[in-house]
Amino acid sequence: MAFVGYDKETKLAFGVYNTELEALNSGGARTGTLAVAEYDWQETDYLPSMTVSDDGVVSNRFPGKTIDEQRALIEAEDDQKKIDIEIKFKTEAIKMTARVLLEEMQWQERRARDTDLVNGNNDAMNAYRAKRNLVRTESNEAEAKLNALTTIEELRAFQAKEQFS
Repeated sequence: MAFVGYDKETKLAFGVYNTELEALNSGGARTGTLAVAEYDWQETDYLPSMTVSDDGVVSNRFPGKTIDEQRALIEAEDDQKKIDIEIKFKTEAIKMTARVLLEEMQWQERRARDTDLVNGNNDAMNAYRAKRNLVRTESNEAEAKLNALTTIEELRAFQAKEQFS
């Protein structure tokens, strides 16, 4: 039997130790987030694959997999986390760009109302609304394009401002 040190905050195992005291004294995590649990360590166990349940039971998230397979699965998880973060960041950039464009157009609404009042029609307001709707449509299309991207390289190359005319 071995003792696995686990940081509950980062959800990462940080070491395998011969004794519980050795694990507690390792300094791998702050005391409040530190979990140490006894575990029957196997040759196929890979430290980054280890997890601790709420009741303190250590387990391998990928039982029966080789270390290389576990490494590949963890790398795939990390890649997906990067993709999720990039999508969230770029989605916010799209929304911010649209919001700025719409705010910059506010003066055009007053001008369109005045123009329509003088001309006795709704042509200027209709044109203004069409421009506003174009920004919203482009924003929605940009988010759809963004969500269709599948690699981190494609996501990093995506520029929110380039999606608006």
